[in-house]
Amino acid sequence: MKTFISVLFFFLAILINAQNSFDKDVPEAVQKNFNKKFPMAENVSWDKVDNNYKVDCFYKGQSTYAEFTAEGEWVQTITDMDTKNIYPPIDRYISENYNKDKIILAEKATRADKQNFYYVQISRKEKGRKEPYIFELFFDKTGKIEQVKAPEGIEDQTIVGIDDPNSDTPAAVIDGWQKRFPRAEGIEWTKVLNLSDTIDYNYIASFIYRDQKTKAEFLPNGKWVETRVECKEKNLYQPVVLYVKENHWHDELIIAEKVTRADRKDYYYVKLERLEKGQSKPYVFELFFNKSGKIQRVERPKELKDQYLLTVDIPKAVGKKFKSRFSSAKDVTWETSKGNWVANFTYREYSTYAEFTDSAQWVMTIVELDIKQIYAPIQRFLDKEYPDYRVMYAEKATRKDRKDYYYIELISKKKKIEPQQLGLFFDKTGRLMEKK
Repeated sequence: MKTFISVLFFFLAILINAQNSFDKDVPEAVQKNFNKKFPMAENVSWDKVDNNYKVDCFYKGQSTYAEFTAEGEWVQTITDMDTKNIYPPIDRYISENYNKDKIILAEKATRADKQNFYYVQISRKEKGRKEPYIFELFFDKTGKIEQVKAPEGIEDQTIVGIDDPNSDTPAAVIDGWQKRFPRAEGIEWTKVLNLSDTIDYNYIASFIYRDQKTKAEFLPNGKWVETRVECKEKNLYQPVVLYVKENHWHDELIIAEKVTRADRKDYYYVKLERLEKGQSKPYVFELFFNKSGKIQRVERPKELKDQYLLTVDIPKAVGKKFKSRFSSAKDVTWETSKGNWVANFTYREYSTYAEFTDSAQWVMTIVELDIKQIYAPIQRFLDKEYPDYRVMYAEKATRKDRKDYYYIELISKKKKIEPQQLGLFFDKTGRLMEKK
């Protein structure tokens, strides 16, 4: 036993000395650039491939392979990927075409010549066969399938995706995108119709760039058309934020984008939703601002074209006055009446109506009342004079000219009683003024 252990340590010592000896043979320029590119790398092991030097190491928690020229110039890095967290376009391709197979290896190659690619090994078990089939898949940097190496015996199978018409993004487009957005992640390509007579389609890339959701559109020749960057409220241009807060505080922000165009006609785009009572789906509004943050256009549902439901349609002063008077209002809609602006909304859980002049002067407010909590003098009057009627509706009107009043609608308790319905107006003291 002691002899075996001694022999084992002898061979280990030879291997370690051989490795240390080779490490010493690695050119200083190679070592220097490796240490600069992979500081704190662990388990470093060098080897020579043709005229280049390759290194296997453990870097930032991942098995890593790197290659350098004899002059120390970096050639490429290959990093192991988590097989359960693969680049989305590749994951989708494998799910669609190899859903019964198992991913056993996934690597990402980053190259100095920018010809980055992904490499995936897939294992397929079949009945009657001891060893599984191993497929090798190569994807370009955008996640598009480029090559499939199938095992012997099944080379004639159809390779889905290589000639897929949905994956035919021109090389010029991909090159233009890469030059404009280096280090972008999560790329997906789609096509949109181009309305010109000479071009059929434009190409749109959706991806993550500098931690922001981004879309970029290109012509088939790779010429950039526009970029749309999704903005969070805190990053949105302040004039746009202020406008939305002042005029659409009751609407829900769905998306906000900054659009930068090749023709320099930059703008901001905001999408809002408003859920009205009785509607199963919310109304969608689209706001367009110029690059200085000034509102330019509002697109709204066809069924609302003739209604004043969006505060962009009312004077800014009216919107401000309304907000200062009814700060917690909900479900606000607007319409015009005899030249004035009328808001219908919910305020403190009560249905409310408010009227303003064009110059933002408040005219009146009407609040729907709880029929079980009517002003006491009025309730006593009703109990005495109209015992055969019950209250169906009640409201209180507060006016700028101080001619406040109450309006009560009654309905008879029995069919034989006429009239079946009554409308009564009371002044602010509860004295009857008019009967309808």
